[in-house]
Amino acid sequence: MSGTWWVGKAPCAGDVRFTPNDATEDSLGAPQARTLLRICQNCPFRAQCISLVLPRASHFDGVCGGRLWLNGQIRATCKAAHPDELTEHDPYIHRGAGTEAGARAHSRRGERACSLCREAGRLAQARRRERKRATGTPPPSTPLLERHVHDSGG
Repeated sequence: MSGTWWVGKAPCAGDVRFTPNDATEDSLGAPQARTLLRICQNCPFRAQCISLVLPRASHFDGVCGGRLWLNGQIRATCKAAHPDELTEHDPYIHRGAGTEAGARAHSRRGERACSLCREAGRLAQARRRERKRATGTPPPSTPLLERHVHDSGG
């Protein structure tokens, strides 16, 4: 069975510790890496995880497929990991993969973005929201008249 039906069933689903924004040797130090790799130990989806994330090709930083990756290189492995799981089934990484521009290109073509571009698009959207909050721009649901009255102090 192919697809990504399994993603929500994986033990790491929704756990941001597996893909930290600031992954370094220090931030994914030994105690945290051991904890995350223990979670991967009994996961039946390690091979699918590697096929979806493409950690080598994408220079992934984090935990994927029962391995700790930094810049696409394996730094640690869970005990149950098997070399057969390491096949990255999608050898083609499109131009612009993992960028906001790549996510827009998928959108223009009316296709679902690859995992790299989805993540890049999500991060770009979060940065835009943060900038909007920092500048104090009112949310779009605020009526224009109310916005003007609020901004003019009266």
